[in-house]
Amino acid sequence: MPTTLEVLDAPPAGLFWSAPLGLDSDFTAEDPLALDYLGQQVGLWLFQGFTTRTGRAQNYAVVLYGLHLADKAVRKYGYLGDDETRTRLFERWERFWALATLESRNGQLTRGDEDAMRGVRGAARAWFPGPRPLPLDFPLISRQNELGGLGAYLSSLRDYGLVFSGSLRVTPAAIAILDAFWSEQGERETTHLYEDYAIQALDLTRTKIDRESGRLTLAGIGKASRLSSLVQRNRTKQQTRLWEVLFLGARDGSTQPLADCLIAAHRDGIDDPEPFFEKLLAGRWRTLTPGVSAKVEVALAFGRVARLLLARFDRAYGYVDQHGWVADSNAVADASFPPDEMDALRSASAELLQATESGRFRKLQFHGSELLTLLTKLSHAGTRDCFDQLLHFHRSVQRSRRGGGAWLREEQGKVVMQVAGYSGYKSDAAFPSFKLNVVRQLLADLGRLT
Repeated sequence: MPTTLEVLDAPPAGLFWSAPLGLDSDFTAEDPLALDYLGQQVGLWLFQGFTTRTGRAQNYAVVLYGLHLADKAVRKYGYLGDDETRTRLFERWERFWALATLESRNGQLTRGDEDAMRGVRGAARAWFPGPRPLPLDFPLISRQNELGGLGAYLSSLRDYGLVFSGSLRVTPAAIAILDAFWSEQGERETTHLYEDYAIQALDLTRTKIDRESGRLTLAGIGKASRLSSLVQRNRTKQQTRLWEVLFLGARDGSTQPLADCLIAAHRDGIDDPEPFFEKLLAGRWRTLTPGVSAKVEVALAFGRVARLLLARFDRAYGYVDQHGWVADSNAVADASFPPDEMDALRSASAELLQATESGRFRKLQFHGSELLTLLTKLSHAGTRDCFDQLLHFHRSVQRSRRGGGAWLREEQGKVVMQVAGYSGYKSDAAFPSFKLNVVRQLLADLGRLT
């Protein structure tokens, strides 16, 4: 039957659509209370130089080397030295390096593998077996400048003084890491040949790269520089350089002592964040300075209250979902805030509000002040009022997301589901990781976890 279009008497109350996130996207699809975002900010207080995307130590060296190579290509090929050109050259290097990694693994590389780089699926689509040259201009990752290696590591590299602030040029502090990128000085006489091979890929008149260059192969390039190379090639000196820069050189006062405690905790078999923070405050592995102790205190308090808040939202959403997308408001409130669990919520709220560093939340651009206001109200409110305040907080979070609508709407004594498909309520709310998994992976790459 043909489709018939009809004029509406009035516009609909809301329009909603969904689209799949990119395969390499870093956006969190399900974060109804912005607790994931807030947890990332707490993680920055603990480890100022790291983000949720800076999880591999060798990637620091790879990005530095790519920027270094872009600078050389500007001089060698006579390109403009502006940031746009340098970014384009870096992206060439990143695609070349990704292909080399795949070549060294015979194309057998999937997400989650120890050598899987950002954009692994794009590189896998471009790579093919055989002797023929490989393409250099292919879509590695959507919005490569933002979601690739440069976007993930640049802010951290600048924070550590390895890249000049506001630029894409490496500083003298990076020289020792760059000089040993392929191997330690004196261990290999052909180090310069590796760079000569790599810089061919930054000739923008090229569209393909050969799998051999003199005595070198693309597979050899990949084996020497892939993400697992620090451990697999026993690059202890390079590991020490990166340890000294990223941990001993951290200026926040907490990265290095917390890393030492993570190492000790791993030896004791304690990897979950909540018991780790509890034992930190109890002085299990070392005595913390007051400043570091205050950061740990606020992290532990936020983690506990975040888990409780998300669990209550999940209960509300799940109740409405299981009752046909429309449910009685009082019933939803009772299901999400049962009276016998109110003391635990009030206690967790008070714990965070009383934490020495809780004022940091008010300085955040988004959601921090609103969270503290919510907790203040929850600390003495009843079941129904707590539910109303939680929905209000959820609406404020969604409004800040470019006009996104609330997932649950209350009207005329009913709670109505406006956005379906949230599956988070089907599993238990977890204690935030606060980047501990990221830092632990960095420590493993640097040979510090045994």
